[in-house]
Amino acid sequence: MVDKLKNKLFVVEFSFLIYFVLFFLNFIYTTNVVVRNELVYLSDVLLLIQLIVLLAFYITLKVFRTTDRFNLILHIYRRFLLILLFLHIVYFISIFIQSYLLIDETLIIIRDKILRGNPALILNFSNINYTTLSYVNGLLGSINSPIFVLLISLWTLKMYFNSEKFILEEESKKSYDTFLYDIKLPIFWGCLTISSFLSINLLVLNYTFYGSLEMFISISLFTISLHGYLTCNHFWNKRYRKTLSSDMTSSHYFLSFILKFILVLCILLISYNGIFNFPSYRIYPSSISLILSVILLIYHKRLKSLDWFFKNLFNIFNM
Repeated sequence: MVDKLKNKLFVVEFSFLIYFVLFFLNFIYTTNVVVRNELVYLSDVLLLIQLIVLLAFYITLKVFRTTDRFNLILHIYRRFLLILLFLHIVYFISIFIQSYLLIDETLIIIRDKILRGNPALILNFSNINYTTLSYVNGLLGSINSPIFVLLISLWTLKMYFNSEKFILEEESKKSYDTFLYDIKLPIFWGCLTISSFLSINLLVLNYTFYGSLEMFISISLFTISLHGYLTCNHFWNKRYRKTLSSDMTSSHYFLSFILKFILVLCILLISYNGIFNFPSYRIYPSSISLILSVILLIYHKRLKSLDWFFKNLFNIFNM
């Protein structure tokens, strides 16, 4: 458990605040200032997800520093930074692919519609090309520029390595029975991560408004599931070693907490595919994700209760 008094957490908190402000300004810039068509692109969805993730973690750090409502576990924090770095990288790749496809589309229009097409339509197609290239120019400006995304990614990586120097509260390690480390947990979490990934519509990169809602839900589901798998796999690998009590307990609390969000996202995704996309193959991995999340929630609730029981029993015998 991270010691809030001996670590300079305000630096981390300030970094996330700066991140949020920059991404929020970029969101306003790309949605209101840049000339664009009515489609929503993958980069827009990823930008919104990063905004919500950054705001959520900033609030989490703020509450941790000012109250005693929960503990900040180092390995959960470090895996969050890896997920954030992963989002930065995917965001940059989406911008690159999106820009390439839009420029290629413009070249095709110039070749087939302007140079070889009807001269009377040159003005109309020139207006379309101007709108497209203006959007690409705005997309590659500000925080979307490759150098800026690179700097943000490097700073996130620096925070990840600096977290190794965090001072932890003094706490004795305990040996837990291996039945608290059920092999089914990492297997189910891995299957949940795979099924949530398959629920993403990977065949298109631009969407209508309702299509962007589906992408937002499915990518959020995969991101949270991936974080859950990494967290579960971390504490399961410690099954033959002594473990901090706060590490064990907080891991189950954290996983139970995010599973509630996963349940809601699965229900929303199944509802969307059932109403707008039926019959779509994505309704099947979404349904599998829902079943797995219910099973995992029951497992973690059970293990959390057993952990609480044995911890109190241990305290009674040491009185």
